[in-house]
Amino acid sequence: MEISKYITKTPYSVRPETHFKDIARIFFETGESIIPVTDETNTLRGIISINDFMLIFLPEYIDLIKNVDFIHSFGALEKTSFTIEELLFVAEDLMEENPPVLEENDSFIKAIATLHIHNLSRIPVVRGDKLAGMISLNDICRGIYESEKK
Repeated sequence: MEISKYITKTPYSVRPETHFKDIARIFFETGESIIPVTDETNTLRGIISINDFMLIFLPEYIDLIKNVDFIHSFGALEKTSFTIEELLFVAEDLMEENPPVLEENDSFIKAIATLHIHNLSRIPVVRGDKLAGMISLNDICRGIYESEKK
């Protein structure tokens, strides 16, 4: 069965020049985990995941620490406001270029496999190079359930 019937056809998206604070607002207001980045012709340029977005706040050496359970506070590294650099970030600086995508006529199994391989819960669906929508694991689950009821 094709995924086309189950995609969200009007997803939230941002332009490459969208500022850091506006991206943060979209994440917390919508609860989305992935935001597509499109240009003025609706061509998909990339995606920003909430996980990648949040990495901005971690110190670069965090990957060297195997266990953070013993750390209760990062002290002086704890932030209460954005730095100038963070305020200057735009979507183009934060996005993953050439993200994995699905096409409207792809199957549920291909969608599940692609999401699993890339460790995503949502993924852009394209028509050519244009953003046609987004599909999530929940959308796919709904599609499988509805096809089984028939």
